[in-house]
Amino acid sequence: MAVTPETEKTADRPDRSGVTVQLVGLTRLFGPTRALDGLSIDIQAGEFVAFLGPSGCGKTTALRIIAGLDEADSGEVLVDGKDIGSLPASRRDMGMVFQAYSLFPNMTARNNVAFGLRMRKIDKATRQRRADEMLELVGLGAMADRYPNQLSGGQQQRVALARALAIRPRVLLLDEPLSALDAKVRGELRDEIRRVHQEVGTTTVFVTHDQEEAFTLADRVAVINNGRLQQIGPPTEIYEKPATEFVADFVGLTNRLPGVAGDGLVEVLGDRLPLLDGSAKDGDVTVLVRPESMQLAPGTDGNGWVTAVSFRGPISMVRVRLPGDELVLVQMPSADSSMLSPGTQVRLSVRPRPVLAVSATRADGRSGSPLPGDVSEPQGSMTV
Repeated sequence: MAVTPETEKTADRPDRSGVTVQLVGLTRLFGPTRALDGLSIDIQAGEFVAFLGPSGCGKTTALRIIAGLDEADSGEVLVDGKDIGSLPASRRDMGMVFQAYSLFPNMTARNNVAFGLRMRKIDKATRQRRADEMLELVGLGAMADRYPNQLSGGQQQRVALARALAIRPRVLLLDEPLSALDAKVRGELRDEIRRVHQEVGTTTVFVTHDQEEAFTLADRVAVINNGRLQQIGPPTEIYEKPATEFVADFVGLTNRLPGVAGDGLVEVLGDRLPLLDGSAKDGDVTVLVRPESMQLAPGTDGNGWVTAVSFRGPISMVRVRLPGDELVLVQMPSADSSMLSPGTQVRLSVRPRPVLAVSATRADGRSGSPLPGDVSEPQGSMTV
């Protein structure tokens, strides 16, 4: 079939720098369950944004609504300022990569990549050329004639990525595309996705529950919980300046220490520290402190005792028990931790940097002061 001027332009236009995507007050109900609860997020043209959160938080629902695979009960999805809510998925010009590779087993890698172009009635020569270009982009140019069963899982996912990019979508949507892969392949493909995004510049939304993936790949991370946006910002800001208790707990490791707030400061372990925005300002509080923000020194006048030392290569995690029976994790160079052993008395302090403090009585009714073992573990594979 001959190529029309419109389809020829679609196949051969230069890669674009991306479009803006705005989620405005999205709400989605599944019976009594509120999967999205007024979710609003602005994504800049060409930006790579990760939706990060626990299972069931609404991140995949938001992605499906952007793609047109699901419909919001209220709210809008704007692409370049235009509401696309009434458009079917086939007319949204979006590429999507799922956790499952979803390749056609009876097609070669080249033909799998070219499939979307064939559906758009692009002539054979153009779609074959475009498919080869995309396979080269993802490092599989030499495997164009192989079938899916002749490719590894990581290679199949690269083919799926190439297929999504072949149509030059306005928006690329990635739904946990790495979770089915082993750790080594996952790391390699993560780097490949970032490189491809830097080359192509398509506006990209990446859904994951894995903090390391989100922090490695994204320009900004949107942390979602219970269908609501908790915080959005660059990875360093999310980690170092959590806006809510949930973000502090979900991202990385967090110690919970009792403190007293007042006059814009909080006293914890004898130190007076500035408060982050959003902190409880007065009275008894729980202070959320990262392990690397803790410091210790051996000494008979110490305020804690080492209970365990966990070697992790260049760094070690030292567990310290305070007189109130709180357990605290301290991250320090392994060279410095070699002098420590269970029972060593140490003095704990907090580095002079802003911290987040929350009310000592948490929403679940428990005391904010940590009980034995009450050190929040990360909800994913974030390495600290």
